[in-house]
Amino acid sequence: MNVLNIGWSDFARTRHTVGGSRSYFSGTPEELLDLVRAHWHRRRPGTGQSDLDGVVVVPVPPDRFVSGTVLVKKSTVLHACFERRQPQENGFVRVTAEGEREPARFAAVVLYSAATLLEKEGTRSGNNDWEIVSLLAGPQEDEPMNPLTMARNMLAEPGGTPCEYSAWEFAAAINYWSQRANAHVLTE
Repeated sequence: MNVLNIGWSDFARTRHTVGGSRSYFSGTPEELLDLVRAHWHRRRPGTGQSDLDGVVVVPVPPDRFVSGTVLVKKSTVLHACFERRQPQENGFVRVTAEGEREPARFAAVVLYSAATLLEKEGTRSGNNDWEIVSLLAGPQEDEPMNPLTMARNMLAEPGGTPCEYSAWEFAAAINYWSQRANAHVLTE
């Protein structure tokens, strides 16, 4: 029997760290790879995708996942800074929030195929057929993608994965993220 050839992208490995501001898995990297393999049959096309060839989302049990979001209230302390995800990408204003993270009631892992990673002069982090690029964990199933990420993708900006979104998808994402921010962490 062939073992699904998946691995972590360097991008995800540095962004989804235990105790970081984004969602993360508290088990080992290999345990997460095994979890994805066990639930691979549940994969579906990623947001804005129409097939299972380039970007997939694999729903997994939320156990051992920690959400990266804080529900913002009037009293929430916010922090803003200029950030660039990768050196070749455009910078943006990133807002983080002090407070308790929302519970991770749902979790999913986003993977890109080797071919998708190489589009637009991209790179792969290993010799895998698929690489983990993002971990999603939060209070809502099918958490909307961050609207800034959607815009980066739709406009085919550096670091984006070209795809189309509907006006409804954008509106739902804007509404969801207007009430949340990533957790503020002093060590990042």
